[in-house]
Amino acid sequence: MKIVNKVKLLFLPAIILPLFLMMISTVIISNFYVSTTVNGNVNGLSYVANPTKAVDKLTDEVFQKLENVVKTDPDKLRDESYLNSINKELKGRFSYLIIREENDIVYRGTKEDHKEVEQYLPKYGSDYMHSNGGLFISKPENFMIKQGDFKTSDGKRGSFFIMSCLEKIAPNFKNIIIQVLLAIIGILIFSSSLISAFMYTEFIRPIRLLKEGTDRIKEGNLDVDVEVINQDEIGELCDSFNEMRRKLKESIEYRLHYEEENRELISNISHDLKTPITAIKGYVEGIMDGVADSPEKMERYIKTIYNKANDMNVLINELSVYSKIDCNVIPYNFTKIDIDAYFADCVEELSVDMEEKGIVLTYINYCKPHTLVVADAEQIKRVINNIVINAMKYNDKEKGCVNIRLKEEEEVVQVEIEDNGEGISENDLPYIFNRLYRADASRNSSKGGSGLGLSIAKKVIDEHGGKIWATSRPGSGTTIYFTVRKYKEDFNHE
Repeated sequence: MKIVNKVKLLFLPAIILPLFLMMISTVIISNFYVSTTVNGNVNGLSYVANPTKAVDKLTDEVFQKLENVVKTDPDKLRDESYLNSINKELKGRFSYLIIREENDIVYRGTKEDHKEVEQYLPKYGSDYMHSNGGLFISKPENFMIKQGDFKTSDGKRGSFFIMSCLEKIAPNFKNIIIQVLLAIIGILIFSSSLISAFMYTEFIRPIRLLKEGTDRIKEGNLDVDVEVINQDEIGELCDSFNEMRRKLKESIEYRLHYEEENRELISNISHDLKTPITAIKGYVEGIMDGVADSPEKMERYIKTIYNKANDMNVLINELSVYSKIDCNVIPYNFTKIDIDAYFADCVEELSVDMEEKGIVLTYINYCKPHTLVVADAEQIKRVINNIVINAMKYNDKEKGCVNIRLKEEEEVVQVEIEDNGEGISENDLPYIFNRLYRADASRNSSKGGSGLGLSIAKKVIDEHGGKIWATSRPGSGTTIYFTVRKYKEDFNHE
């Protein structure tokens, strides 16, 4: 669920839940309190909302009982035991009974002195007194008074009064208000706790986990993901953070590996340069010391110095080319090339050097005549040269051979360069296109070279959108394959 929807849903219980709980608690507390402190059928909520009216209603039942007695047997109001029972019932409702005959009080259900209030009691036959209401007297004390009139059998006029003292009710009303307020405070605390717990679970805890993740990265720990709790915007942020952590870790690992390879490259180049330099230095010293004392020796020394200088030049050129390719600063000039004519020229150039070393070069084209590819002629020639030079370097046969074959497929032309050299072991084969990788490095270091040839070839073919791979049979030879895209009319922007 989205955060905005969670916030919207949070407002609803944040407002309605406390109000609902406060209403329920008010009703329960007031009803419970009234039921335990007041003997009467009165709604607790009405008691809190309008205590005067509630007190007036408290005595309705007793008032009706006395009204019935007046109609059936008014002389019963002279029976003290009956009056005491009625007064006892009223006492539980914060009221008491007064019986007046003519102008004299003949029964008073309280020991307290309320004579000043009794002076304000209505006269017999007051027309504003009725069973559904009462008279409120505020001076000198607060009383709710209900009056009923009767005539005894001997003709005397009398009145009964139900006296409800409001000042005794006020403390009970105050207690209810206090309890209701305490309940409201408790409900607000409970509601706030629920909302706080929800806020912590949904918002604060994920943010803290995210902060802990950033602290771990700051300390260099890139191995632990941030826990994703919810699938909302914060969850998406945590997913993005974890992806960033993984990418950062991969980047750092790649950089460390790259730096390690650079150190290895410098070490290899230094070693490979040291060998021809040492040789050149030795032959120059021989010339300076007069060791080359014949024209034949001098010619041999100079030729050796020249070859060693060429070896150094090849190493430096390979390093320079790889550096440019690795930094993507070599511009590629893609053009359409007749693949057969192009490879025929390359084979002609290579065959001269290979014949000198006793290696036979053959070329077979299985493509249709005038098959065109899209490629950078200079860079593809570099790929071919690097593969062929490797084939020559690691050929241990008396009659070495290198076969170049072209095969046409639907979208590409596949080039196969096969030799009958010493081959590559199955364990080494997956790594031969890696930078600086040399199978059996201790043995092959004597062969010279930077170890960058096949790595450069792979980068060039990758930039052409092709693939390069190898198969090998140890002791029998190796075949390098690569593909070049065929030319189509929609490639033509000339």
